[in-house]
Amino acid sequence: MSAVFKLLGILVGLYTVYAVSKGEVFAKSGAWGRTISRDDAPGEFWTVIVIYGGLAVALVTVF
Repeated sequence: MSAVFKLLGILVGLYTVYAVSKGEVFAKSGAWGRTISRDDAPGEFWTVIVIYGGLAVALVTVF
């Protein structure tokens, strides 16, 4: 089961890097989710990036 979490952590990490390079990230909001742009809401964007980055590290190292 540990390999599944490591793979998921790698995928989340890759998505995080992709989102930073693109300047948009998809995050859960309400029932579905929404895309947050770095240009429109930089504070929210970087908050989501930090959360996703932390999740990726935790999935690879803790689980």
